[in-house]
Amino acid sequence: MPLYEYECRVCKKKFEVLQRMSDDGSKLWCPKCQADKPKRILSLFSSVFSKSTSTACGPTGST
Repeated sequence: MPLYEYECRVCKKKFEVLQRMSDDGSKLWCPKCQADKPKRILSLFSSVFSKSTSTACGPTGST
């Protein structure tokens, strides 16, 4: 399950929720002020590649 980031529309607190991709967040509430229907915000993500896939971009500098 992916981790989504939300922001409360009332107090602006940001928080993360582990949820299914099919869930829209309409049943969530703010952990700080208990307001409902927080706004999903765009988060950055990172991925890890194995050493064998990273060589496609050039040498890694190892000897």
